[in-house]
Amino acid sequence: MNPLFNRRAVLAGLGALPIVGTSAWAQDKWPTKPLRFILPYPAGGTPDGLMRMVAEQLTRLLGEPAIVENSPGASGLIGMRAVSKGQADGHTFAYLSAGQVTLDAMNPKFDLLKELKPVVRMSNSPFVAVVNSSSPIMTMGDLIAAVQAKPGQVPYGTAGRGSPAFMAVEYLADAIKNFRALEVPYKGAVESINAILGEQIDFSILVLGAAVPHIKSGRLRALAVTTSNRVPLLPDVPTVAEATSTKYEFNSWGGLAMHIATPDDIVMQAAMAVTKAMNANPVKALLAANGSVEGLSSSPGAFANQIRTSVAAERVIMQRLGLRQ
Repeated sequence: MNPLFNRRAVLAGLGALPIVGTSAWAQDKWPTKPLRFILPYPAGGTPDGLMRMVAEQLTRLLGEPAIVENSPGASGLIGMRAVSKGQADGHTFAYLSAGQVTLDAMNPKFDLLKELKPVVRMSNSPFVAVVNSSSPIMTMGDLIAAVQAKPGQVPYGTAGRGSPAFMAVEYLADAIKNFRALEVPYKGAVESINAILGEQIDFSILVLGAAVPHIKSGRLRALAVTTSNRVPLLPDVPTVAEATSTKYEFNSWGGLAMHIATPDDIVMQAAMAVTKAMNANPVKALLAANGSVEGLSSSPGAFANQIRTSVAAERVIMQRLGLRQ
């Protein structure tokens, strides 16, 4: 058995998990083969960079290769189903984000907690509203005025209905009267940024880590961040709440889940391994550079409870906004 994870430590950490039968404890040694992480986003984005860094740390910690596979599309559903419909081999993970909670709240045919078993929440990420640096839109107030002047005509980029970028704009529409923009779906933040740079869309509200390099280079203009407070990476950029005099706030998170039939001891060992990897200095440095923060859940059970609570809250929002898939 890997010296990092002894059975006593695993059993001690299972207080937040349901009691299971003896058959669930059959596999002591973990991992026994390479780990696969299915990422429902294209290569090059912030989740991709974080997951590859974590995979590198896990390879060092566990002595087995950790491989990241990109499987974008359908607001993350393709990547999740690649895991939930596959084998419960104890070595395959689905990367989750707040977008999959929204998908659950919108889509009656999808139940996240019945298809996958949460392992660990890894990080929290602010978002930022951006436009092309050549755009006449200079402030968040300008953007709101432009959208209100042409309801349903000002195009913005998302990763599909239910994605964090989509919800960030919908939350804004819920807070600002007559704010209704034209959604243009892409595979992820990288494609949305390219569309803004190519002047195919007018704006997007993107995860901060993906946008910051282009903001720093002068190619994108940051209008406002979605957090309750300004972020250290962009200290001169106001929050949306500041710019709009509303209580607007929006954040996303990233985490991991496994096949629903994965034994709880394997889930716990995986959570402990990822937690150790997230505490490595290179990962912490990457989070700081991206403007993200560590958001480790205390246990798989706590992560599952967070998802359950969030789905219920977002279903209320979906009903208020009239959004369904």
